[in-house]
Amino acid sequence: MCEKLINPDYYSNKIKLLSILKRIEINIPILVRPKVAKMLANAANLLPEGVNLQIDGGYRSPKVQEYLWQNRIKQLGEKKAKQLVGNPYIGTPGHTTGGAVDVSLLDLHNKEINLSAPFKKYYEEQELYSKKITKQAQELRLVLDDVMIKSGFAPCDNEYWHFSYGDIKWAKYYNKKRIYNQISNPKLYYYPLIQRYFYKTYRRIYKLLNKIFNLKTNY
Repeated sequence: MCEKLINPDYYSNKIKLLSILKRIEINIPILVRPKVAKMLANAANLLPEGVNLQIDGGYRSPKVQEYLWQNRIKQLGEKKAKQLVGNPYIGTPGHTTGGAVDVSLLDLHNKEINLSAPFKKYYEEQELYSKKITKQAQELRLVLDDVMIKSGFAPCDNEYWHFSYGDIKWAKYYNKKRIYNQISNPKLYYYPLIQRYFYKTYRRIYKLLNKIFNLKTNY
């Protein structure tokens, strides 16, 4: 039987979760493997004073992974999509195992720090090093990368925000055997039906307002 997934902030109050309005997976809370939650707590404790860790995404159902893959192809083209999303039809994407996380940093007031500044979207200049981002953004990317690796995560070559433990990428990075397989029954973790409908409606309104007022959000 697969171990139960838990909230990423279970072991630390220095960890915050991305608003439901901006999440990719909204049928399920942000969840990770228990070992991953402990590692995230360690990473958060290693951050400089006044900087907290935000979890933007954890476990993702295979259905949502497929939707994201197809959506990114329509939005950005297949070449760019391959750089940002694990192909659900080839192998096992890390997010579907509960071992992968997308992370960012928050300032003293728990406001997200733009690690792609001056670009508006987090996935612009997605590789760890970029000469097009600000000096502060580059320095903080390296801080984030450092604390995550020190905590036992494997980085992702072309996504500075993505780290994993126990999946195929982690196994390859550390030359070890894969620990986690894909979660077979995501419905165990679904929000109640009414709650899911509420979140979906809430997010549609949020996206519509963004479009109407041409708001340049990070997501």
